[in-house]
Amino acid sequence: MKITPSIIRALIKEEISQKLLQEVDTQEAIGSLQNALSRLMGELNYQNPDQLDTIFQQAKQNLKGDDAPANRKEKKWSDADHDKQEKIAQEIEKENPGISKEEKMAFAGAQVNREKRKRNK
Repeated sequence: MKITPSIIRALIKEEISQKLLQEVDTQEAIGSLQNALSRLMGELNYQNPDQLDTIFQQAKQNLKGDDAPANRKEKKWSDADHDKQEKIAQEIEKENPGISKEEKMAFAGAQVNREKRKRNK
């Protein structure tokens, strides 16, 4: 696989799209948290958001005590994914002999991730 300007453009476009989606996710998370805090204030009959500080600090401490929060999924690659990355990296090496191992593996890893996302849609 030869690295062409169109491949680089596609990789950049994909990264920008992911960053924009992350920003949207962040804004949605802020809105959800704000709604939850408003409901909590009503349930506790609090008039000032500063009254939630104690509850917030205790919740943060509880989260810090957990090694892996239950709502987070760790993204793991299968052996097949690693093999696929290595094959793609070998193809890149054939077409671009001077490329560094880090760049080669990064491009190959991005390609594997793209394929995994397409499969999971």
